[in-house]
Amino acid sequence: MRVLFAIGSMGGGGAERQTLHYLRHLDRSRFTPLLYLHVNRGELRAQVPTDVPVLAFEDQYAAPHINYPGRIQRQQVAHLARVLEEQQIDVLCAVTLQLTLIAGSSVRRRPTPWLAIEMADPRLSFEDQAGRFGWFKKRLLKHAYRRANRALAVSDGVREGMVQWYDLPADQVVTLRNFIDVERLDQQANAPGPELDHDRFHIVVVGRLHVQKGHTYLLEALGELVHQRNLWQLQVHLVGAGPLEGELRDEVDRLELRQHVVFEGFLENPFPFVRGCQLFCFPSLYEGLPLALLEAMACRVPVLATTCRSGPSEVLADGRFGRLVPPANSASLVEAIQDIVDDYASHQQLAKKARQHVEEHYSVATGMKQLQSLLCEIVE
Repeated sequence: MRVLFAIGSMGGGGAERQTLHYLRHLDRSRFTPLLYLHVNRGELRAQVPTDVPVLAFEDQYAAPHINYPGRIQRQQVAHLARVLEEQQIDVLCAVTLQLTLIAGSSVRRRPTPWLAIEMADPRLSFEDQAGRFGWFKKRLLKHAYRRANRALAVSDGVREGMVQWYDLPADQVVTLRNFIDVERLDQQANAPGPELDHDRFHIVVVGRLHVQKGHTYLLEALGELVHQRNLWQLQVHLVGAGPLEGELRDEVDRLELRQHVVFEGFLENPFPFVRGCQLFCFPSLYEGLPLALLEAMACRVPVLATTCRSGPSEVLADGRFGRLVPPANSASLVEAIQDIVDDYASHQQLAKKARQHVEEHYSVATGMKQLQSLLCEIVE
């Protein structure tokens, strides 16, 4: 069965990393995976398995001299439809709403069974992702999700959001939770790590430097913890890159935190770094089902996350496996970090239980079994 996974690029985000899991672990005795990209680049592009053919829109189409709304999208629709035909694709998996828009029209030109995979709760993420003409794209997406053989949500919260936001039948949307390769992660985490100052309490944040990730609230909390509560040992490491970096650096200067915040940039293998820190903080405003949080739990590091509408609360079982605070609330972050520093031993015990929880509920075997069953079901 020839399966084409379609996504915009292979940037360093969670959607791209989950797509890598699909490509790596699809059973080669039953399936042949292929990858379709809008732009043939990104931090994770080199990690695509060598046996996976990559087909990219930008390799064949140059940006037009005169553009008008919808022109490039129509070219993409035609190109993807041609790829479906030329590659004799049996089933298409469109990842994120932008590729769902393209796929929904492409499969009408070349009929193909398909899955639409959504990685974020549209009730909060739609405005950021949709860009211009959001009201019109929302209508198109509603019809695309209804026409798909199945719409897949990466968490129960995302599923609820898709049903509400696009007014979809409840039985049209299936939850297929993100998962991680624990064995591979352990191997990567055992690589040589950074030399961290043992006199500091290291807090690591892994994620794109984007307003969605809530970094500014953590910096505000850090300012109070350092300057008002005299926790001078705290040091925050921001792992990732993104459009908010300049603003975050300005905020660090404003709060006089240069000695307490380190911008680490994008790390291809962040796991030795995560494992070496005392706390993983995840102050997001909204999520789908965050891989970075699962990975930190697998590294046996205490975690602190926000109760945004979907994702962290589900992963942490409402606080059984890590500390939860309200999103966009720096005061709650202050109290939580203070508590973790003061009673670190109990949070380390919680981290051990979190590792076991990830192994039991978010394994490759569980996730791929469900995905492969769905692929077979819709093709049959």
